[in-house]
Amino acid sequence: MTNYYSAFASHITAMLELRDSLGLYTGPLPFVMQNFDRFCLAKHPDATALTRELATQWCDEGKSAGRSGYKMHAIRNFGKYLQSVGADAFVMPSAWIGKPARRLPHMFTDDELERFFNACDRIGPSKLSPYREHIIPVVFRLMLGCGLRPQEARRLRRADVDLDTMVLTVVQGKRRKDRLVPVGYDMTELLARFDRLADVRQPDREWFFEQAPGRPYPPRWLTAQYHRVRAGADGVATGSTPYTLRHNYATRTLARWVDEGRDLGVWLPYLSAYMGHATYTATAYYVHLLPQRIAATGLTSADGIIPEPPL
Repeated sequence: MTNYYSAFASHITAMLELRDSLGLYTGPLPFVMQNFDRFCLAKHPDATALTRELATQWCDEGKSAGRSGYKMHAIRNFGKYLQSVGADAFVMPSAWIGKPARRLPHMFTDDELERFFNACDRIGPSKLSPYREHIIPVVFRLMLGCGLRPQEARRLRRADVDLDTMVLTVVQGKRRKDRLVPVGYDMTELLARFDRLADVRQPDREWFFEQAPGRPYPPRWLTAQYHRVRAGADGVATGSTPYTLRHNYATRTLARWVDEGRDLGVWLPYLSAYMGHATYTATAYYVHLLPQRIAATGLTSADGIIPEPPL
């Protein structure tokens, strides 16, 4: 658990708890804010207001040129939170934060995926992670098989998994949108077997993957387990993250559709809705990650991917 001790400690904790309750992605934010907390304790122990000077000095610290993107995003979010609760705070303008270059995600080969999931199945039990040996083989297959974001898989409630209709309900996904995600027969059977095992341990659990009563596993746990598995698979996909499984779901789906001769201009909106993308542009991005047979379709942007309605 990350602790904070500066004059901003209660506000930092409250902001993180709010984001977690809304299902918003937290990522490294708790640790970035811990850095800010320590900076305030060391350099500005009497500071009680987030001023422009305080924010920019922290962002500039340790950088020979420019500011850390992580720091700037974090302090902007913190400033917005403080203003939302009535505090006087500086909000760093978004125009100050340059957009980072988008790294191409790793595309798993079939052999790499086989090694990765073999490593999942070899994971042993842990006193600190109840049912880890049963959760890991399921949660990562779920992310790849249904294209879920890590936080969406991690925060599934038991009530969100309808094994009778073979549909998941993703509640408060990205941009706080709900969506229904149909799953295949094999995945449903896998989820059902896990549910029966978990039911023995805690029949009244709230979360499908539950760390403790009323509490899902945190983001850092899922990331740590992903890298544990990756290392156990002879270090495949160096530099990848759990989110890489979602990327692979999208690209493999598109590649399969091309091989089946489907018209991507017609089918891409379905993939966009299934994955919970806000725009078709976000889905069309995956076209650039695919083999040459995808590029040969001529679909290289989101423009015109929705067919014109008949006259």
